[in-house]
Amino acid sequence: MKCPVCKIDSLGSITLVEDLPANHCANCGGVWISSNAYIAWRKAKGEDLPQKQAGSNIDPNWNVNELKLCPESGHIMARYKVLPDTEFYLDRCGHCNGIWFDKNEWDALVERNLHDNVNEFFTRPWQDNLHMAETRNHLEKFYLEKLGAEDYERIQRVREWLEDHPKRGMLTAFLQADDPYAI
Repeated sequence: MKCPVCKIDSLGSITLVEDLPANHCANCGGVWISSNAYIAWRKAKGEDLPQKQAGSNIDPNWNVNELKLCPESGHIMARYKVLPDTEFYLDRCGHCNGIWFDKNEWDALVERNLHDNVNEFFTRPWQDNLHMAETRNHLEKFYLEKLGAEDYERIQRVREWLEDHPKRGMLTAFLQADDPYAI
């Protein structure tokens, strides 16, 4: 098998973690995991570990911007975003469902306990949740910039207070009226 990044070096067999067979490129540090091997490993592993924040600065190599060819089937692999507000993508072959991890990407997932959920990254719900998180983060920065920290914090408290208030509609109308006492 040829490395999708180096294109000339052969991938060597390794055991990635806990009996998970993979192929590794000694030149670029990338790792190929076949879909069948991952699914078998995942079934044998059992329950998911809870997701956690990164504890160190493992830096996946996010500078590879070209399309990659699957080492098994030769098809072009699709890129899927993994975490919000990052340039962290995994490449997956739509033909054989194998996954390519650029240097340190697997380690970054292991550190966050996401390595046992890899197949979820390629689902519509995961990608939709990423989009929603990024939109929320973007809008939060926008409001903070436009309103200022003090006013933004204050309006968030008002919004929280109004959220489940039984007279929410009347309170909102009162706030929106130019003169709530005019008829």
